Amino acid sequence: MISFRYHLVSIIAVFLGIALGVVVGTSALNGAVVGDLRSQVSDTKKNSSAVAAQNQVLRARSANADLLAQTFGAKIAGNALAKTPVVLLGAPGASKGLKDAMAAQVRAAGGTVAANLQLSKHFSDPRRANDIRSLATSGLHPIGLQLPTTDDAGTLAGALLGFVLLGHGQSTDLAQVIAGFGTLNMIKAESPSVAPGKLVLLVAPGALPKDDEAGRMLLSFSAQLGASTGGPTVVVGDPAANTAGGLVALVRNDEVANKAVSTVDDANSPLGELTVVLTAADTVAGRKGHYGTGANTDGLLPGAGG
Repeated sequence: MISFRYHLVSIIAVFLGIALGVVVGTSALNGAVVGDLRSQVSDTKKNSSAVAAQNQVLRARSANADLLAQTFGAKIAGNALAKTPVVLLGAPGASKGLKDAMAAQVRAAGGTVAANLQLSKHFSDPRRANDIRSLATSGLHPIGLQLPTTDDAGTLAGALLGFVLLGHGQSTDLAQVIAGFGTLNMIKAESPSVAPGKLVLLVAPGALPKDDEAGRMLLSFSAQLGASTGGPTVVVGDPAANTAGGLVALVRNDEVANKAVSTVDDANSPLGELTVVLTAADTVAGRKGHYGTGANTDGLLPGAGG
């Protein structure tokens, strides 16, 4: 006869067996998982080290390039912009420091700042598009200007401003058009006088949200500045302006705009300042290109890998 003690010992043995199986199974599983995780961590560390080393090399090269530009930039640029009046035009949100730096580089290269203008946030506000349409199609119409057949506010503004800023039309047209945009609180003169130039340097804001309506407006505006109704135009910005929604990136990725204007994406660095001068001189001479350290460029600067 089987005793109660026998049953108790049997039940305890069964549970001990189950517990032992769970422990052994879990340990084996943990061993495989831990091994895989260790392998992944090791690979990640190796990749991280490689990227860090590559970044260090790139930073060193960038620092050397900036030092070279600081030391020899003036000699390299020479009088590349001699007798070239330049219109400095800040897009809404453009850095004043970057505009000032561009003005200094223009003067150092023998050029003059014919006008220093700043566009306000109202200019690229889609809710103010009708004001631009009205101004361009009925308020002001310089003799000789053939407006594009469109109701796109950016294109119309680019045609109208590009026409007068680059010296087309009558001598009084520039003042009238600037005054017209001024009454809409869309443009402000930051220089004592405003005269037409042979080149427009359009200073871009930094990063813009992807698919931003203001960004699209500035894109069509930029393209039209460089069209036949306007003239030589360079869009300059910092690396943030060459991110997805930034104006430099938009221009480079647009089939029409990238053929109409030139761009520089590192204008906030010593090397970039030199690049702006050389690109501006090339653009006035009819050679357009896209330069800097970001994506979709023709090279670091004109004549160097372009």
